[in-house]
Amino acid sequence: MPRVSEAHREQRRRQILTAAITCFARNGFRETTMADIAARAGVSDGLAYRYFRSKEEIIEAAVRDEGGSAPSSLVSEDGIEDFPALLELLLGTNVRRFDEPAEIKAAMNLQFRSWAEALHNEDVRQEVLARWRHNYDVVEGMVARAQRQGQIAPEHDPRAVARVMLGFHYGLNLQAVLDPDLDLEKCTEVMLAMTFGRFWKGDGSWASGDEK
Repeated sequence: MPRVSEAHREQRRRQILTAAITCFARNGFRETTMADIAARAGVSDGLAYRYFRSKEEIIEAAVRDEGGSAPSSLVSEDGIEDFPALLELLLGTNVRRFDEPAEIKAAMNLQFRSWAEALHNEDVRQEVLARWRHNYDVVEGMVARAQRQGQIAPEHDPRAVARVMLGFHYGLNLQAVLDPDLDLEKCTEVMLAMTFGRFWKGDGSWASGDEK
């Protein structure tokens, strides 16, 4: 019997994993069975189990793959000196992401499903936290550079700023997936206004308790 090449094995594994990601994004982790995945991949159940020993193993692989394959707007732009312009570019991608092809939207669905799975699956939780920490690191570095350049007040903790900014980002994306009536463009405009101080009437000093 001829030996199966490593390239063929990797191709077959990717075929099964891609099918699993499609099933998970559409039906969720709990509802999807290995039989569903095998059928989607066009292979037998037995062959699917040769590449993944259990559904739990393929769930963990799918969550890791989602982090590497889904497009990220959180890209460090070391060459851009104008931090506000860069920040507006990054936050504004909330709108553009939902104009992307169906497979990218499916990847976003999988991302949110992985958060729910993380509530009772410790391995998935660690994968999600690792992804978040990476994104925090990227944004924190940008904030720290902007502070050194005098563009952000130095008293704000860069890590806390990164968490809040990503809270905006993830929260709007999740609402956009769940609520078809959400006007994401208008919400993004409000988010940017709050971030850049355009939200408050006048100089906004009353909002922080300052007295005239």
